[in-house]
Amino acid sequence: ALHPLALELRYLRNLNGKSIAERSLQEMRRSGPLEEATEQRWLRAMQEAFPDVKNGDRLTGVHQPGAETQFFFNGALRTTVSDPTFGPVFFGIWLAPWTSEPRLRAELVSDLTP
Repeated sequence: ALHPLALELRYLRNLNGKSIAERSLQEMRRSGPLEEATEQRWLRAMQEAFPDVKNGDRLTGVHQPGAETQFFFNGALRTTVSDPTFGPVFFGIWLAPWTSEPRLRAELVSDLTP
């Protein structure tokens, strides 16, 4: 992403934060091979970022290109991931061509093109 980006997920059911982090890492692997040390660092960061959620909770990720990614839980800052390579791969779960949800991606990026 060449521009600052925010993506908010509103949960419709209860989910365990650890499971959200593990599933996110699984999806991030679709971008290509990741070094084991990077995976472990990113997994720890996401486990810190993602609490257990219930119906109606919101998790928001905000990425500054070439800089950090911040995560907010119901509007309150929860954690900052300073690794500048994290954001593009994380947001790629939904926005990159390698997403496992191409129809959702098409809806999300349709408003981004001039």
